[in-house]
Amino acid sequence: MSTEAAGTSLLQVTVVTPEGELWSGAATAVTVPAATGSLGILPRRQPLATELRNGTVSIHTPSGDSASCTVTGGFVVVDQDEVTVIADGVETPAER
Repeated sequence: MSTEAAGTSLLQVTVVTPEGELWSGAATAVTVPAATGSLGILPRRQPLATELRNGTVSIHTPSGDSASCTVTGGFVVVDQDEVTVIADGVETPAER
């Protein structure tokens, strides 16, 4: 289900690992390291599921902030305005 903020459609994003949920919240855009290259995801995107390669997941929040983590493989699933990143492993900026 999409979230609305000031008339703008938002994504509901969840990043999960084998250890549990790493991040969940609303976003204006998400960039993931898809197997075929960097993939930008915006609200109202067509559904998709694709493999992730090692790289950075960037989440842009409605407040203008961003969150990021480095994933070591996994998948991303987009269904309507819901984005689920299922990472094999992650490293957050605090862990670097």
